[in-house]
Amino acid sequence: MADDKDPKFWVTVLKLVAGAVVLLTLFGLGLYYTAKFDSYKPAEAPPDTSWGITKDSPIRGNR
Repeated sequence: MADDKDPKFWVTVLKLVAGAVVLLTLFGLGLYYTAKFDSYKPAEAPPDTSWGITKDSPIRGNR
């Protein structure tokens, strides 16, 4: 009669599968939320064009 106290194998498997589905769903919802509502994005500064090759022409002129 000790067999009656142990849960059946298929019940244990069903619980594990249900737990995995819940965890994957929560993880997916978290990824969706962070992709859709990116609230941590820092403010972007305008690019600084006062230095570097940003003002150089790609076409060489006669000097």
